[in-house]
Amino acid sequence: MPADSSRLLLDARGLTMAFDGNVVLKDVNLALRAGEVHAIVGENGAGKSTLIKTLGGVYRPGSGRLFLDGQEMKLRSPADAIGSGLVVIHQELSLAPHLSVAENIFLGHYPKTSIGLVDRRRMHGETRALLSRLNIGIDPRALAGDLSIAQQQMIEIAKAISYKARVLILDEPTAVLDESMVGTLFDLVAKLKAEGLGIIFISHHLEEIFRIADTVTVLRDGRRTGVSPVAEIDQSWLVSKMIGRDFPEFSAGTRRTGEPALEVKGLTLNGVFEDITFTAHRGEVVGLAGLVGAGRTEVAQAICGVRHPTSGEIRIFGRKTRLRNPKMAMRLAMAYVSEDRKTLGLLPNRPVRENATISKLSRFRCFGFLRLGKERAFVADMIRRLDIRLAGMDVEIRTLSGGNQQKVLIGRALAVDPQILIFDEPTRGVDIGAKGEIYEIIEELVASGICVILISSELEEILRLSDKIVVLRRGRLAKTLTRHEASESTIMQAAALAG
Repeated sequence: MPADSSRLLLDARGLTMAFDGNVVLKDVNLALRAGEVHAIVGENGAGKSTLIKTLGGVYRPGSGRLFLDGQEMKLRSPADAIGSGLVVIHQELSLAPHLSVAENIFLGHYPKTSIGLVDRRRMHGETRALLSRLNIGIDPRALAGDLSIAQQQMIEIAKAISYKARVLILDEPTAVLDESMVGTLFDLVAKLKAEGLGIIFISHHLEEIFRIADTVTVLRDGRRTGVSPVAEIDQSWLVSKMIGRDFPEFSAGTRRTGEPALEVKGLTLNGVFEDITFTAHRGEVVGLAGLVGAGRTEVAQAICGVRHPTSGEIRIFGRKTRLRNPKMAMRLAMAYVSEDRKTLGLLPNRPVRENATISKLSRFRCFGFLRLGKERAFVADMIRRLDIRLAGMDVEIRTLSGGNQQKVLIGRALAVDPQILIFDEPTRGVDIGAKGEIYEIIEELVASGICVILISSELEEILRLSDKIVVLRRGRLAKTLTRHEASESTIMQAAALAG
């Protein structure tokens, strides 16, 4: 930490917030010092988002006080927060893709000439200086839409610094980054920390807390249940404060596998992936691992008919198959749970009931009419079986937490009675409690004889659940590892260093 690390930069006292009488924050305190990374963790619904929006000026607390550098702040809008040097970088990046890097960084506060026009020469010069200071090697004239997700994340941070930020709030900044990209982001965070910024860091990945944070605050049900220097705690302490119970340990033993359910031979999609071969059996989890861009999702989509491979062979229970669309895959008892809940998964403004049954409405029809009683009985059983927490099956699905939304998508997949189930990032954006519950669901499905293909950027998740691991690198098969051969180092070596 820098020399002024003892300086209290942000001091939130007794923040309380309620919506329609429902208390979502209750007497929360938060202290952030200069040159400190302060992590905030908690399950979905614990109050993290409300706290961030309160600090960022979106909400005005019902009670409580906020001090920045010892001065009490009354934030009435996000613009007030930014003007005070408190900037939030949300999980959903907000760059304008058709504007340049420099234009994005100075959007809303362009440098002007003496006659009021945008001073582009100064803007590009200041952008170069800012990127150089932050060790970001990106051309200021490059279009934001042409950048990788990791590069866009860096530009968001540079944009925040251009506002003279003193406090930077990073909301799930690693959600779509692979391990190498996370390392680059953390290097930048360390540099900002050394310059004396105070950084609030929100993440569902507990291992990241121990890599990057100095202090952690835990929220549960809108209340602060723990605060500690990170050096003095372990994951068990964090989990117990987050969910009030221990996180179940999974050590999958040797599973009883059956006949080959899915055989992929030489699968190729020109320009995307090439010569992918593996076999998955009944009652088996096959993990697809690799860095972002390795082709994992594209291979899964080709298997279930979303994409159309150029060549290669797919056999389902021994039968050679050419899937023209996902509907054909469902008829052959295959289901796919997308990684992108927001764009490809949910009908956000429709009820949970409709989201759960849309995959196979034919099972609820009779003579062309929807049998609502049968549909509602199926959804009620799904809610019970998957332990989905909600006010009722007719509420809009967007009102549910991320973990409960993901369970509804799993229930939708189960509506087709699948024998092969492809999970693409099944726990992305869900909290630690929901993650454990989804693991239990997967274990139960596999125990019933279903074949599971698991795509995950979390190596711990891949190692915990998979019987064998297919590692992809740049669209090619790098290595296939058994459970006993696999470790984080062997997977990363194959994913990043294979020839």
